[in-house]
Amino acid sequence: MALDKFRRRVGGDPPGDFADLERWERRIQRGMLLGLAMGVVAGVLTALGGRFAPAQVSAAADPYLYLAVVILAGRLSLGFGWALVNCTLTAFGVLISRILCAAVIGGQSPLDGGVAEALNRLLFLMVLSGLLASVTRLRDVWGDVAAGGLALLFLVDVVDGCLGRMNGAVLPVWEWAAGAAVVLGVACALFLRPTFRCRLNASGIAFGAAAVYTLAAAL
Repeated sequence: MALDKFRRRVGGDPPGDFADLERWERRIQRGMLLGLAMGVVAGVLTALGGRFAPAQVSAAADPYLYLAVVILAGRLSLGFGWALVNCTLTAFGVLISRILCAAVIGGQSPLDGGVAEALNRLLFLMVLSGLLASVTRLRDVWGDVAAGGLALLFLVDVVDGCLGRMNGAVLPVWEWAAGAAVVLGVACALFLRPTFRCRLNASGIAFGAAAVYTLAAAL
């Protein structure tokens, strides 16, 4: 019973009449097109930034700009199912534009070496982020958990980079990437929740889980 109620709340209530249904369908179509367009624009901007912008700017934007636009697409979606569709379209828009820009601007295939595996991982993280962003629309503890999970994704990336540097890994301009990750993680915990208590819960979930992950990874 509780699971069915959760599914109905996440999926969104259906429209009541034909006029509402038409508006509902138009909003869904706009959301799909907007998500795809945001992904393409983010991919192009990041590819151009990596080619022409300073290394600090590129480190802060790639891949965090991608995740930010997918989170926005998921948050604006009408329900969990449409969030899955919209976030997948946004993610594919990012990856396709990134691949094309790498081939046109850099003159090389972005699928050489181990890059393909990294793109698959990025695709998974983007879609997961968008789905969690969709669940943050709930006003109960599930929304807090989703917002905390989003923040945790960014904090774990910072922890991995920090531990890598402690183990001797060379990560140029890592501080800029870590700063962008922390800002986005805190923003997810604070700005995606409606009340102070919800924000406190989401922050506690994120930082508590990040502390456990840090201890486990350091041992």
